[in-house]
Amino acid sequence: MDPVEQEFRSLYNAWMEAVQRRDTGTLERILGEEYVYTASGQGRWARQGWLDTVPVYEIHSFEFPRINVRPYGDVAVVVCEYRQTGAVRGEVRSGDYLITDVWLKRDGRWQVVARSSIKADV
Repeated sequence: MDPVEQEFRSLYNAWMEAVQRRDTGTLERILGEEYVYTASGQGRWARQGWLDTVPVYEIHSFEFPRINVRPYGDVAVVVCEYRQTGAVRGEVRSGDYLITDVWLKRDGRWQVVARSSIKADV
């Protein structure tokens, strides 16, 4: 596995594990201040709005079957496939998703600043 892909795979696993543990400290380090999340059929949230869902977000299992990292210096665009079983406020959020994230490298570490997620039809 490419070292850059391996680095991002670790970041993605840390992100979802932090959601599972409701570890807002780790999430606040991963998410940039300007983070915005857009999901098909769900709307758009700023960083704090997304963080506010963490206490009611249950991820039972997750995996990233494919991650494609496109680095551009201190910016990286990551296109990945994501699969999870879970729920938000009791509403099922299980399935396959196609995700595009934009990451910025600040002070020697990566932070995600934008995410777009669509539910896959597969």
